[in-house]
Amino acid sequence: MFRLLRQLIGCVMLLLTLLFVVYPFAETSWLLLSDRGLRSAGPSTYAYNLHAALSAELPRYVDRRIKSGVAETLNVHQITATESPVYGAYFYLLATENLQAQWEKDHSLAARAPKETGAAAIDACARILTDPGHAHWVRTYWGDDYLTKPNCFFRCLLVGGLGAHYRLTGKEDHLPLLKTLIRDLARDIDASPQGLIDDYPDQCFPCDVVAAIAMIRRADPAREAWADKAFHRLMENFKDGLPPYMAVADSGKEWGPSRGCTNGFFFSFARTLDPGMADRLYQRYIDGYWQRGNLAAGWREFAKGSNHPDTYFDPDSGPVLWGFGTGATGLGIGLTRLHGDHERAGLLGAEMIAGSFPMVDGTLLLPRLVSDWDHAPHFAETVILHQLSLTGGTPTLTKAPLTGAVWLILGVEFLLGFLLLRWAKHLILPKRKKNKARAEEALRLPDQ
Repeated sequence: MFRLLRQLIGCVMLLLTLLFVVYPFAETSWLLLSDRGLRSAGPSTYAYNLHAALSAELPRYVDRRIKSGVAETLNVHQITATESPVYGAYFYLLATENLQAQWEKDHSLAARAPKETGAAAIDACARILTDPGHAHWVRTYWGDDYLTKPNCFFRCLLVGGLGAHYRLTGKEDHLPLLKTLIRDLARDIDASPQGLIDDYPDQCFPCDVVAAIAMIRRADPAREAWADKAFHRLMENFKDGLPPYMAVADSGKEWGPSRGCTNGFFFSFARTLDPGMADRLYQRYIDGYWQRGNLAAGWREFAKGSNHPDTYFDPDSGPVLWGFGTGATGLGIGLTRLHGDHERAGLLGAEMIAGSFPMVDGTLLLPRLVSDWDHAPHFAETVILHQLSLTGGTPTLTKAPLTGAVWLILGVEFLLGFLLLRWAKHLILPKRKKNKARAEEALRLPDQ
């Protein structure tokens, strides 16, 4: 009985080791060797695998969440529970559109077109974006007429997400709402004193306004001249170039420093509005926020030499350790890719895949664990998908080097896997200790 129990424990250990140690090590190693897009700013084949995995899960998640009505029970202080479900849908739709455009140029990136692989998920994301229950938190802030109030962040998500849905599917179900949102949001930006409007009352995030301008331009190309004017009018408020984390909408006065978590979002869209300005600001961003040490590389949450701590946390930045911002670095993958910065894009892409621990079902273990499991379990993965869907620069055959952190993670996985496999083998197939003396006695021929 004891032997059977021991073997059962060994089998369980073997299975867990293969799933959570050996497979992530093998998959990460293979991707780092085979997917040039993860180690440069070029298209990544892995992005299509992640897209397929999320496409299979999102429709069920959306249907369950809308049916539950839980979104209408939340308060405005539950930030990840209220914002992340619709924010993730927005990122998924934009990423799908980006991947579709790349696939149309190179069918070798995936077996099927992303808009076909994600057909059900594309519609599901539009459903959650337009679900009245998932606007409960902005209705609490702005009232029942929340779609005609400044409400920049939420309306930006609607314009960006519904615009991508229309372009991917050709379905006109949400087209009247989309046109109204574009018209009203553009009018509100024009009517504002400084080209800035609030996300929530007295909470203005300039980078969100930049994203809103970019989404209007993307949804309605005829507004290109308007978007150019609106973007430059907004940026005139910030003579130092990089927009602050927050500002006062009526005066344009900076309210706090520029920060990595919002700069990543800013650069994801600024280059579509003015490539020249974005390139100049990107170099300034590198000078003040890029950090590379012996172990890791990434973006800082606060500028070098500032009086802000190297250890910090809030819902936007995530954990900040040794100056590295998790939000800044996570959203900083895409901006390096957009600017064709192959080395930095490759450094961050390799760190991302090594630190995410890819699973057999195509999901990423660590991003899934750090997301709000109850309300938005896929959010971090949709952010990563969007970042990997951004590309730029001229193609390159060169792969960026691996940082010490990547080698450390792979080394720990290899060593841990080796030790656990040996332990599992010992439990399943224990060595039988033979008593040498008894064996000899049993084999000894009787004396003649």
